[in-house]
Amino acid sequence: MRVLALCSLIVAAVFALDVHTAANAAAWCAASRNGGTNCGFYTYEQCRATVSGDGGSCNRNLFESGAEKPAARKERKAEPKPKRKEEKERVAPAEKSATPPAAAQPAPAPPAVVQQPVPAQQPTNNFQSARALIVFGKYEAGIAAMKALGYDEHPDVATYIGLAHGKLGRAAEARSWYEKALAVDPNHLLTLSYYGMLRAEQGDLRKAQDDLEKIKRLCGGTSCKEYIALDGVIASKRR
Repeated sequence: MRVLALCSLIVAAVFALDVHTAANAAAWCAASRNGGTNCGFYTYEQCRATVSGDGGSCNRNLFESGAEKPAARKERKAEPKPKRKEEKERVAPAEKSATPPAAAQPAPAPPAVVQQPVPAQQPTNNFQSARALIVFGKYEAGIAAMKALGYDEHPDVATYIGLAHGKLGRAAEARSWYEKALAVDPNHLLTLSYYGMLRAEQGDLRKAQDDLEKIKRLCGGTSCKEYIALDGVIASKRR
């Protein structure tokens, strides 16, 4: 019986020793500079005390808690790896290209061209045609054309009607129309010139000269055509 009891104590002691050894397994390995490795250290301080003299290093024992290592590695594998920057950059263009481009808007149609009606031709009895009749010697037709305009009070119209009457030898009618034009515009150069010519032809050179001087003042000199025309008539009457 004593032998059995003694054997039981020995087995229990060995079992307890194994448990203590497993719980307190060497956790640190010393790596010396000459290549030697010693993994018999339970604390980091023990390991460092050994290699402090030769400049070695201390590392975790790879076999420490061997049953826990695979589990830890397994858990790390289960964690999803973050995408690398290159993968994100490759995905970004694909995501952008997945968005369909906006449909191009059709160009606006040009505005419709509205055809404007062609205006009717102006009547021939306008001022220029009436003036042309008088200039080319058709005095009666010119007078009628000028009066048909309905602007007898206009200085230009009244002046040409007076010129036509003067060419027809109707001095009184010519003076009347020249006075009508000057009543509207006392500084009308063409009226002063034609009226001065009529006076010079009638022998009234003094008043014709007065008209010439007024034209000179209004023109600022002797270069305007109204002055030149009247000055030539006066000069011819003085010979």
